[in-house]
Amino acid sequence: MFEAYFGLIEVALVFGLAVAFYLWQRHDLKKARDKTRARERQRQADKKTD
Repeated sequence: MFEAYFGLIEVALVFGLAVAFYLWQRHDLKKARDKTRARERQRQADKKTD
């Protein structure tokens, strides 16, 4: 009986880690995208002043 519960707990932990990793990566990608957009806006502003 304990083995069945251990399997369910393991599945829950693995699934939870997969979701956490997805959220972490999504957050990092959003930060990188925002940084890239800011850099592109700065380039556009620099071109307009030249």
